Amino acid sequence: MNTVIVITLCKRPDYTRLVLDALARCDDISRYPVAMLCEPVNEEVIELAAAFTRKPGIKAWAMVGTQRVGCNVNTYSALAYGFDHHERVIAMEDDTVPGSDFLRFMTWGFDEYQKDASVFSICGYQRTPKDEAAYRSAVIREPWFTPWGWGTWRDRWESIRESWPANDGQISWDTVIDKLTRRERCEVRPMLARIQNIGGEGGTHVPNAAWHAAYHLNPHWIESVPGPRVDEWCEVPNTTTRALRRHHPC
Repeated sequence: MNTVIVITLCKRPDYTRLVLDALARCDDISRYPVAMLCEPVNEEVIELAAAFTRKPGIKAWAMVGTQRVGCNVNTYSALAYGFDHHERVIAMEDDTVPGSDFLRFMTWGFDEYQKDASVFSICGYQRTPKDEAAYRSAVIREPWFTPWGWGTWRDRWESIRESWPANDGQISWDTVIDKLTRRERCEVRPMLARIQNIGGEGGTHVPNAAWHAAYHLNPHWIESVPGPRVDEWCEVPNTTTRALRRHHPC
């Protein structure tokens, strides 16, 4: 597959534990190498990453920085490392919990849209309304970029890396992609979310848990909606959903 998962980790061990436990349960996880880039901030987080590398059936390694560099630089480093060795990278953070078929969905998206130059990224996140949860196999595209459980290809990476913000004193890296470097290219994401954002506490851009619950939390997702396994997805017009990201831009 020539695909790697990269994860940026910092200071939230409770979230890190949930994310890594869920990732270990993902379908076909043994097929995906996992690179974890840890800020040298929290020993428990570093220990959790090290323990993940020892899980049976997991191919993973943890890299700990010598000094704290911040989200912008650590994310760049994770992606650059991934693309130094692979053609396709799936990027996760310490508060993005994957569903069981998240990796299968991402791989389908990589294969389906690799030659479509109008698509910049594949993303597993959607703030799925309850009345749209039955759309288990539908995907939409939108001119947007969402940083929670996403992936892209080497050629797209090469088109954005030179404009990456140099430090956390500048604008956030995902805003730069969304507003500048992706240009008119779209993201493709499922109508029923394949990844859940749980980061209500301790986030750089999240003021409090109530704000997170109102704008980021997506309780209706693949793990909360019973139904059959999906092996193929199909694109539908984005007018099928009322949950476009531009209507909920936080």
